[in-house]
Amino acid sequence: MPHSVTEFIRFYNSPFSYWCNKTNKLVDEKKIDAKYKIQINASKLISKQLLTKAQEHEIVLKDKYRISENLNVVDMSNKDSSNNVFLEELDKIPDVIFQPYISSNDFVGRLDFVKIVDDNLHIIDAKLSSSIKTEHIMQLFAYKEILETVTKKQVTECFLFLGDLQMHKVEFDEYKEIYAGLKNQFMDFNNSYDPETPPYPKKGEELQEYEDEAKKIWIRDNGLELLYRIQAKQIEKLKNNDIKSVEELKNTNLEKIDGMGEATFIKYKKLAQLLNDSTENKISYEIKDASLNGLLKPKKGDLYIDFEGYPFLTIGRNFEYLYGIWSNDKNDSFTYYWSDDEEEEKNSFVSFIEKLLEHLELYPDAKFYHYFSYEISSLRRSAQNFGVYEKELEQLIEKKCFVDLFTIVNSSLFIGASSYSLKTVEKLAGINRTEDLQSGMESIQYFEDYFFNEEYELKDLIIEYNKADCKNLYLLHDWLASLL
Repeated sequence: MPHSVTEFIRFYNSPFSYWCNKTNKLVDEKKIDAKYKIQINASKLISKQLLTKAQEHEIVLKDKYRISENLNVVDMSNKDSSNNVFLEELDKIPDVIFQPYISSNDFVGRLDFVKIVDDNLHIIDAKLSSSIKTEHIMQLFAYKEILETVTKKQVTECFLFLGDLQMHKVEFDEYKEIYAGLKNQFMDFNNSYDPETPPYPKKGEELQEYEDEAKKIWIRDNGLELLYRIQAKQIEKLKNNDIKSVEELKNTNLEKIDGMGEATFIKYKKLAQLLNDSTENKISYEIKDASLNGLLKPKKGDLYIDFEGYPFLTIGRNFEYLYGIWSNDKNDSFTYYWSDDEEEEKNSFVSFIEKLLEHLELYPDAKFYHYFSYEISSLRRSAQNFGVYEKELEQLIEKKCFVDLFTIVNSSLFIGASSYSLKTVEKLAGINRTEDLQSGMESIQYFEDYFFNEEYELKDLIIEYNKADCKNLYLLHDWLASLL
């Protein structure tokens, strides 16, 4: 039974995710007991809108071939395809075959485009990505193998049609051994598959909808993967020194290990101690910079900003549909700018920047607090995209009007948590969220339901979520200042 190329790429990105998906599929097919069913995190599934955009991207190239280049394109996307049906179409010598579904003994897959050039074949795969990734090349290798097996013809060139709407030729030579090794691992993995013994999930794998399942295993084992920003290579070095858990790292008498800087080792040992001492309701922390990286105390006129963006409306950039501002004043006022299309988005951006500039006239020393780098990157992209307030924005940045509280937290505190996200750090300040909407991933799903499914009542929930983010930034700032 041939394996799906899509699942082959899932295996490349995460053997654990592949094992989980294979297990659930076998349960659904009633080939193994239902007790093996694994819960998924639906918010981590690929967005339906992203899949729609991917299909639109393929149609762009199909129309380019069919209309702009006047090529004979055979569309097999809606046909019950087989190797024989494909070969029958190929014998008619069209210029391009769109989405044939073909298989070899090892793999089965639907290729985006097969282009017939003289007696040779070219494969073109459409991707929304802005750059070529190794997983794309592994996928093309598998397609190439299938196509050459089925047709007995040579695939002489492969291309990726990326999000920039340009063709990018793929060079295979340096990846041949990588593909061969990956394929052997994949086949061996399937031959030895056991629903009782999952592969251990590694830090940095693309766990997708099985991220929660991986975290359960890490928590069960008190795994090193729970340490904040630890990398798989660092975990391997610790395990090579017989340190296999957070508790073992906390208790080790070692002061350094080979291949890891002494300061890095001490940092992870400290994080292990704090993580081991933390509970779900109380997170331990330690101050490492008494000045908190020069943090100023909250003052009248300070603003707290947070944006909500949607990544799948226009390929290549986020659609910033909500700008929120919470003011540190006697009214605790909240201002927001909502957009339902790109014209409104530009108006919202302009209004937001003008609000900041006008505010500085009233409060020249005001700071604009945010969490992580998203807001600054977003503002720069919007200023460039809309061609307005680029100079003024850069002046605000240069004058250090914007203050990233994540930078303060990350540089000044050791925290006994796996993440330094705003939702995690809020717990240090005793902030309890009561909103129905609790995460950024959920906000994306809410916006999709609002925008595409006309569930307009969700708009208020998204705005309340944004308001809570903005206000909680102030509460976090106030708590941090109490540590000075």
